Amino acid sequence: MTRPSDPEAADLSQLSRISLDTNHPICQVCGQPLHEGDDITAYAYRAAGEPAYAIGYIMCGADIHEHPTVFTRGVREYVLTGHIGTCTNTQTQSTTYILLDPTIVVTSPTATTDLHVHPDAPTPRSPTHPTPQEPTPLLTAVREHARSDGGSPPEGTE
Repeated sequence: MTRPSDPEAADLSQLSRISLDTNHPICQVCGQPLHEGDDITAYAYRAAGEPAYAIGYIMCGADIHEHPTVFTRGVREYVLTGHIGTCTNTQTQSTTYILLDPTIVVTSPTATTDLHVHPDAPTPRSPTHPTPQEPTPLLTAVREHARSDGGSPPEGTE
């Protein structure tokens, strides 16, 4: 089996018509109910070694809420825009909500927590990335919270 020269194109093929994995789509940010044909932003992920992507959550509109800002090493992640469609199984009389016409906005490769904002993405802003803070060294924390008499810090100071 040959590997595709453009992994994002192969991923986009897999993400097109992916199940939103819900019977009642709502925006995970504001709680707005979503319906067939509505524009959405979706977070899709695939852990290293897994064959298929899953939708982690969806947000309303064509990119009106803030994007995810923290990505995970060992997981290939996408922020996508598209719209809701349905797939109906007449034999079981069931309908599944799916993502149609996905456009990649942000990618985070498996081997890193970095993100790549696509220059041709239909978004007027970049995702904000929080300033990473180093954890407080143990010795500094002990000095800042220790009392001269060796007792516990006063209530309400922690």
